[in-house]
Amino acid sequence: MKKNNFLKLSYYFILLVLTLVYIIYRIFFTIPTKLGTLSLILALIVLFVEIWESFDFFVYYLNILSVKKYIPKTPNIDLNQNNCPDIDIFIATLNESPDLLRNTINSCLNLKYPDKNKLHIYLCDDGNRNYIKQLADELNINYLTRTTNKDSKSGNYNSALKKTTSPYIATFDADMAPLPDFLLTTLPYFLSSTQKIGFVQTPQSFTNPDIFQYRFKLEDNIPFEQDYFYHELQIAKNTTNSAVCCGTNTLFSREALNKTNGFATGTISEDIATGMLIESKGYKCIAINDIKAYGTSTNDLDSFIKQRSRWARGCVQMLKKYKILTCKGLSLRQKLEYLSCVSYWFFGVKRMIYLITPLLFSIFGIIIVDCNLKTFIAIWLPQYLLKRYVLDKAEHNKRSATWNKIYETILAPILSKEVTKEFLGFTKTNFEVTPKYITKNKKMSKQNKKLLFKHLGLLSLNILGLILCLLKLYNNNLTIYILSLVWTISNIFYLTIATIFDTRIKNYNYNNFVPNKITQYSAKSIFLIFFNRRKKHA
Repeated sequence: MKKNNFLKLSYYFILLVLTLVYIIYRIFFTIPTKLGTLSLILALIVLFVEIWESFDFFVYYLNILSVKKYIPKTPNIDLNQNNCPDIDIFIATLNESPDLLRNTINSCLNLKYPDKNKLHIYLCDDGNRNYIKQLADELNINYLTRTTNKDSKSGNYNSALKKTTSPYIATFDADMAPLPDFLLTTLPYFLSSTQKIGFVQTPQSFTNPDIFQYRFKLEDNIPFEQDYFYHELQIAKNTTNSAVCCGTNTLFSREALNKTNGFATGTISEDIATGMLIESKGYKCIAINDIKAYGTSTNDLDSFIKQRSRWARGCVQMLKKYKILTCKGLSLRQKLEYLSCVSYWFFGVKRMIYLITPLLFSIFGIIIVDCNLKTFIAIWLPQYLLKRYVLDKAEHNKRSATWNKIYETILAPILSKEVTKEFLGFTKTNFEVTPKYITKNKKMSKQNKKLLFKHLGLLSLNILGLILCLLKLYNNNLTIYILSLVWTISNIFYLTIATIFDTRIKNYNYNNFVPNKITQYSAKSIFLIFFNRRKKHA
């Protein structure tokens, strides 16, 4: 174990040195200062993105490789009718169907607890719907509503906090059905620790394939797209007390919520902001690895884009309102972790820049890297290859660099626009619930068509850039086009997969799907994107 830790730290410092050398080289020896204003501005933008990505990588690397993961075990507490506290259970709903809510409510009613009379279930309906009240009455649970939707989900929960009194609050989204032992797994952390516990977060998991598994028909070859975050990154964050609150499948201390004046407002990612504020008040917050609730993953593209846009915009709003770098009570490591969380959602902007950059030279002749090609490769390639190597060693194929680029390329045209507008203050902070349903056979939606056209446009431009590079190499033997050529080929590969994703709109059979059966990316998954076949629903 000590040898492995030494190797990890050695990789870290070697890679840090190589990356610093590369960045210094880029700054002082590759900027086209004498080739015009446009060339200089575009070159500085690309350089900024490279430095930005290096920052994100080293925060991530420090979290995963050089920090010992802390996976807390459930404390052994003898819960009985005398020592078990009262718990309020909040189920947030706005426009979800009664059938979906019924399943979640029944799962909450089936929670194991020494004294069920101390469990108080509240259906927090921000839709103020009479038929949902009738559902609550039918199932003999409490119904709460309000006359306005101010502050969206956080406002809904804050309204419920004022009407309830239990020392602990469990929160569930409308589609997230807890397993019977949810409380028996999470509550002991609060009762056994000498530290003040703010919240305990369990992973999100789903009973159906996510949109990438579904559209590529790879539910037996790739894991849930979010699995790596919940089962690796989140667990590592325990060490720095920067576990991310995800708003559902969570048990909170009311005392901690009182210290933050309830759930955070002013952002549509109220969950992550709430967690950060609780941690800033000195509370220990814990993420555990055990799945204790299952929900429904949308595999409808319009709903998926709406969900991811909301997450991205919410993180930008949190950055602007709560000013992470100056947030009192957070350590430097905690600030870096939360900055990294926000920075992640700008991947669309970075990916779009990388999709366009080689075209500036191959099509328009704009030079953004003014250097000797051999020198550039000699300095860039070692840090790039080592970075890929250490990531593969650390992640054990539970995360894939190739698949990450596929995910990013698919979402880049949409999220780049959303986060830029939000950052510049051009959008409203409205909250939209992600519809939870399984897509049916239907025509391609307008949103799907728009995304397809954007991918096809980028693909066409990159193919044109490829042809021009080949012509320059063949006719003039201009080796300076080699870098642009290789870069363009990479872009064509990812954009081709993105267009395949866009066109996979038919409904397919996944009746034998087993959640969380796949924990690693299959080596043949990329091949299967192009040649996989599946049976249609009857």
